[in-house]
Amino acid sequence: MLRRPEKTGLGRAYRDAYAMVLDEGDWDRVFMMDADLSHQPRYLPDIDAALDESDFVIGSRYLHGVSVLNWSIIRLNLSLAANRYIRAVTRLPVADCTSGFRGFKAEILPLLVSSRVRASGYAFLVETLYRIWRAGFSITEVPIVFVERTRGSSKVSWQVFMESLLTPLRLRTGTLLGFASDPERSAQYDE
Repeated sequence: MLRRPEKTGLGRAYRDAYAMVLDEGDWDRVFMMDADLSHQPRYLPDIDAALDESDFVIGSRYLHGVSVLNWSIIRLNLSLAANRYIRAVTRLPVADCTSGFRGFKAEILPLLVSSRVRASGYAFLVETLYRIWRAGFSITEVPIVFVERTRGSSKVSWQVFMESLLTPLRLRTGTLLGFASDPERSAQYDE
């Protein structure tokens, strides 16, 4: 378990955890999911099996229509619109760009802890997915049903919302200008 003395953003929490796993160096596969059981552990075998054929697997809420329980229509439409926007701007070839239920091969860890990843909020999920795709790693999705938490609340602030809105534009613009291209799989993810 990784305990942090202060909250410095979701992206920083992920990066710190990835760095810890990378330092241990004993893992072939890494899985990430919400601890509130919105991501149900029963889908882990499906994600694990998909890693036999792919480098990175997303537990997708939108692979076959909509598979979300107990969200308001406003939140659902916001999530669907966000995914459409991200795909339109970045050209990511996945249905659910914002899912945090993921599994991946450990060889991807250096890219995930790279200083090139700048997003600190929920946009961290989009930025890392984009960089994985641009680096040429294979990505697939498996269907899941997402169940809204019964306790706690969302931590989306105005700042997190703005970062989520601007990150796809930053990534796409950087790619078009030649700054975000990762044509080779290498350990040189930092520039």
